Amino acid sequence: MNEVGFSKEYTMLQLRHGALKERVANQVEMLHTLVSTIGPNIKARYMMFVGRLEYKVYELKVEFNRWKRRFALRQAALNHGETPDVAAIEATLRREFAEFLKEIKLRAKEVSEDARLFSSKKLSDEEDTAVRLAYLNAVKKLHPDLNPNQPKAAQDLWNEIQAAYAARDWEAVRLLAALADSVAAGCEDFASAPDATAALREACEKLEAKGRELAAEAARIQKGAPFTYKEFLDDEDAVSERQNELKMDIAELKAKIAKCEEEWNNG
Repeated sequence: MNEVGFSKEYTMLQLRHGALKERVANQVEMLHTLVSTIGPNIKARYMMFVGRLEYKVYELKVEFNRWKRRFALRQAALNHGETPDVAAIEATLRREFAEFLKEIKLRAKEVSEDARLFSSKKLSDEEDTAVRLAYLNAVKKLHPDLNPNQPKAAQDLWNEIQAAYAARDWEAVRLLAALADSVAAGCEDFASAPDATAALREACEKLEAKGRELAAEAARIQKGAPFTYKEFLDDEDAVSERQNELKMDIAELKAKIAKCEEEWNNG
């Protein structure tokens, strides 16, 4: 028998390594769920109740500013005793507001994507648990930080699972994760290392460092958007109040724009 089999320190390190690997795997799964599922769902919810109205206000403000600039350009021509060149004015506006219009298109696309996510079929609690457990098993068997020196087949499977998760193809996640046990290299063979105890101790230290890194990252992202929206979204009165404020802003801006159009046409 290898001499490490008689080492109490090695046996304790094995137990510690197993516990750390389990804990870090859970941290990896939780962080991935926060970033890939919980966060986007909160953002989509915010967008549908408030964000799309905020973006509409932004769009209308840009349009109103375009009208003010349009009048300013026409007045500048008149001040110089020139006949305003409408085509030239519009070309100037397109150039000056190009970045704003680009931003509006990007925001419109974002609203559309969040609308699709918000209206998409949600997993039941049972289905969600099954997917998370399947992914957790894949993390334990395939995650490169928890399983160094894996064969290419294991690395490829891990990448496929990541892609399926990103695409929210939950059935593919479950099916691919089921292959983890047969494809993965398995537990590290520390006993065959020249200094088995030192190798296992180093592996434990790496897992502890990874755990601290994951905990810090999870805490960091939960302090920012979209996670900061959750408390607000859970307050129906606050959401309703904000919606009313934005709807009033929209109505006011639309009225101003309509007045500008009327003045321009009567100009």
